[in-house]
Amino acid sequence: MLTPELLQLAGRQHGVFRVDQANSLLDISPTAVARARRRGLLVEVAPKVMRLASAPETFELRCTAMHLRFEGAGFLSGWTAGRLHRLRKMPSETIHVTVRSGRGGNHPDWAEVHRSAWCNPDLDAQLHPSGTVIATPLRTLFGLAAAFNQFRFERAAEDAWHRGLVTPEDAAVYLDENRCRGKDGVSTMERWLERALGRARPAQSDLERALLEALELLELPEPVRQHPLLLRTGEIIHLDLAWPELLLAIEPGAAWWHGGDLGQRRDQARDRACSELGWLVVRFDESMRLNVREAALQVARIHRRRQLEFRNLR
Repeated sequence: MLTPELLQLAGRQHGVFRVDQANSLLDISPTAVARARRRGLLVEVAPKVMRLASAPETFELRCTAMHLRFEGAGFLSGWTAGRLHRLRKMPSETIHVTVRSGRGGNHPDWAEVHRSAWCNPDLDAQLHPSGTVIATPLRTLFGLAAAFNQFRFERAAEDAWHRGLVTPEDAAVYLDENRCRGKDGVSTMERWLERALGRARPAQSDLERALLEALELLELPEPVRQHPLLLRTGEIIHLDLAWPELLLAIEPGAAWWHGGDLGQRRDQARDRACSELGWLVVRFDESMRLNVREAALQVARIHRRRQLEFRNLR
């Protein structure tokens, strides 16, 4: 039963195969598959989808299993698609699949099947390098807007923008075309677009977004995000959070974005170039995560001190 050809087929699919695949491609009958299952060589992970008993049940295996279960009738969606698009902090425990209304049936307890009339794989899905079919970045964002709170959604949206998967302009067009299809996520997506459409670049880290939320609670004037600044060298840089009238900038730099020692040296050189123009650049590292509120309070104190200094200059 476990011929080299079947092992190769399963190997290409993270350890799983569909029963009719084995029959049509390798001439292995469903009866032979059932016999191997009784002997403990195979395990059914989804209806008519088998995994090799020796194959670990990984995220990739589960994604492939659900792809095979609904191939041609649906696509991986929600935070599962987000994870496959390499967005950060996407859950992996539950595999989300969107299928056409009327499809579905039994599925594993680790899968969430969304039955929807809004399911057109030709328009809203794309082939992933793993061989699975997943929601496009824009359809993924729309799904995340319905599933996440505002903070988690904006972190995902900014991440997708930073990776070049979406732009706010494209997202706005997509929302206008499809807002009637998912009212639960519309307001969440609109709130992000209100802020993102006025910026040329995405926010650079989830630390930045966390600090922004904390600053809002302190009723500090809203900073300009990704403020462009022309240095004496002719280079244009973008300051994460800035109050241009005070020549004050905050850089919540995270290692994920800035790249180790070399990145730190670049940041220090950039800060010195800003100082030549009279700017005060205050930088936070990853340790800010331990107490974001305290970091926000420190920024507020610096902001007040800077206001006094500029008032005295006048």
